Amino acid sequence: MKKLLIIPLLFSLAGCTSLDMKPSSQSVETGYTGNVKDGFVFEYKLTNTGDYPVKLASRAGHLLNVKVRKHASQKVVYDSYEEVEPKRLSKEVQPHTTVTLKKTVKAGVIPAGLYDIDYIVRDDIGESEGGDREIRLN
Repeated sequence: MKKLLIIPLLFSLAGCTSLDMKPSSQSVETGYTGNVKDGFVFEYKLTNTGDYPVKLASRAGHLLNVKVRKHASQKVVYDSYEEVEPKRLSKEVQPHTTVTLKKTVKAGVIPAGLYDIDYIVRDDIGESEGGDREIRLN
């Protein structure tokens, strides 16, 4: 008789522990290094602050897509989405883990000027976009 009482108690305790789990949530940091003469490396640092994995999926063969627009006119100067690669990529970011995605742009592709930069990443929820406004690239 004692064994029968222990089993339902274990199932009820197991159900209670899942209530403390945080849903998937993320924090993002963006930035770049480089210059017009040597080229740029754009970085997107994603931290999974939830208790479940976050799955990233490629868009045209890149986990990170970067779009650079002139600040005044919003004319696109560079869009990595146009560099189509025929492969699909995915990456799973485990809970409480940080991953850094990078996109390298060769020298001479982006001229010096004032730009808005969009960092675009697709995850299991949809497409998220972070960005920097009024960045002077020299």
